[in-house]
Amino acid sequence: MNKQILACVLAAAMAAGALAGCSGTSQSGAAAGGTTASKVSDGGAESQGGEAKTGENITLTLWHIENDAKRQEVVKRCIERFEASHPNVKVEQVPMENDPYKTKLTTAMAAGQEPDIFISWGGGWLQSFVEEGKVLDIDEDVRKISDIYHESALSLFELEGKYWAVPFRAGAAPVYYNTEIYKELGLKVPETVEELEANCEVIKEHGIIPFAEGNSSQWPGALTFIWLSLREGGSQTFLDAYNRTGNATFEDESFIKAGQRIQDWVKKGYYPEGLNGINYDTGGSRMLFYSGQAAHIVQTNSFVSNCKSEKPDFYENNLGLFNYPVIEGGKGKADEILGGGNGYSISASCKNPKEAMELVKVLTDQEYAQDMSDTAGILTGIKGVEIKDSKLQQMEELLVHASYMQNFYDQFLPTELGNLHKQTTYDLFGLTTTPEQAAADMEALAQKDLVKK
Repeated sequence: MNKQILACVLAAAMAAGALAGCSGTSQSGAAAGGTTASKVSDGGAESQGGEAKTGENITLTLWHIENDAKRQEVVKRCIERFEASHPNVKVEQVPMENDPYKTKLTTAMAAGQEPDIFISWGGGWLQSFVEEGKVLDIDEDVRKISDIYHESALSLFELEGKYWAVPFRAGAAPVYYNTEIYKELGLKVPETVEELEANCEVIKEHGIIPFAEGNSSQWPGALTFIWLSLREGGSQTFLDAYNRTGNATFEDESFIKAGQRIQDWVKKGYYPEGLNGINYDTGGSRMLFYSGQAAHIVQTNSFVSNCKSEKPDFYENNLGLFNYPVIEGGKGKADEILGGGNGYSISASCKNPKEAMELVKVLTDQEYAQDMSDTAGILTGIKGVEIKDSKLQQMEELLVHASYMQNFYDQFLPTELGNLHKQTTYDLFGLTTTPEQAAADMEALAQKDLVKK
């Protein structure tokens, strides 16, 4: 399997217009070995299920994870717009939480009961469905509208030179902090991890939890592991291990040091007790942060939308954010950041691919992007958006000055290896494995899953 990585230089990609999105590494070399018997084209739609006749009543099923109140408002308005211009089409949307969505979609794909339109994060997760022939080839259609999307966002969904999804969300995963706590304790925004640790000691002395971590679904804690690995080893260390370049492995000291630091922080009390039993998706760790019981939370850009919807007063008066600090002596640079995005794909089994593609266009157009920015505080990867919110402007600054964005490991890596990454990180937080063993487990599976260059 060809696994060449195209590292994304965001500064160049963003220069052409006002930034509305972000990027990750394009997995353009990932194999798309499966074939799809379906294709959307100007002349109509061809599919395994056939095309609906003109005027025939159509129902399109849409599965997504835009389930908080603000984002749901925007999605509903998009659907209303689409249905107004397509009176014979009804859209049945099914919003879900992150992990239940993944489980349900994987089960549906295996049973041949997939929805017409679904979301993904790109990378190995989408690749597996492409290889199974479950995803409609929409490359031609995407290229016709590609000028409204930042290439950095599009690149997340490129496999073997083809686009398999249309981006609708993209952003970084910074450190969010309670500005009031920082003010009361006389703390400054840290530029190094060592300064962050010093802040955490002061915070802990005042009876406040340094980090609101809820890791029951495993991916939230993985964000910290990726950040620390990136700061210890730099972006090339991960890419070399992934590409099997030379003697590079997932047992590199940068991965081990990241695990060691996580376990040191657990032992020092930087996290809430029982963090592996706290559910971020249902709001457990967010409430610790909103209530002032915790000073920081490391999360994706969707946290902005959650906070704006759940605690608008806190959002306006207490929420701050900063780029993850560098590590003294580490190889990672401040302009290398962690983030990712979402895109809409169409199932190969969709009976009405032409109408499905028209819906996807509405769900990812500039009107949607402006609405999502204004209403929910989300960056979308779509050009031409006026960013009015000061916090989103800060997020934009992270992206404008980034030289590289690392996609989340569990999305970037092949599915089995990505799942193991989450499990080993979960075990690191739970103190049930060692950093060395976690790295060895990752490397052992990588030797089976990844092709050496």
